[in-house]
Amino acid sequence: MTSADDTPTRATTAPSRVVPSTGTGCPPTSLASGPVTSQVVVVTTSSTSAPAGSVLPVKTEIVVLSDGPRVMARPQWSALEVLGPGAVVARAVGSAGLDVPTPITRGTTIPAQTVPTQITLTGCDGAPLTPGTYRLRALVGYGSDALNNSVAGTTGAFVMASEPVDLTVT
Repeated sequence: MTSADDTPTRATTAPSRVVPSTGTGCPPTSLASGPVTSQVVVVTTSSTSAPAGSVLPVKTEIVVLSDGPRVMARPQWSALEVLGPGAVVARAVGSAGLDVPTPITRGTTIPAQTVPTQITLTGCDGAPLTPGTYRLRALVGYGSDALNNSVAGTTGAFVMASEPVDLTVT
């Protein structure tokens, strides 16, 4: 007299969900200033807000304040970074390529050709960034120009960093 329903049932599964990134996984950035850091200002321009996981277009320029030695901008040392509280949470690194001779001539504004022109708003772990407030900066990696004798003794890897700009991830 029992009426048991013997229809097979299947456990319900929750839809797959992407867990937002807390920004873990990005190695720290070494910011070694070099011989022209005080002679230039790196300026980064982008939208002030963008959805998590989206691609954010970025423009980076070098404004030259005073004359300096020509340097060789290096794509593989250049990057865009999204900064969270106390850490780099996302990074787009310049592609491998030829160094770009960069004259440091007072009063000029130079496109930062070695810096990526966009960054995907995902953490270094690949997950979309958690919505919130971040800062965006550009890093122009450079080295001394071997043909320029005025910077003798200043070999190495250097970085010109932009002042970070506000970015809201939605």
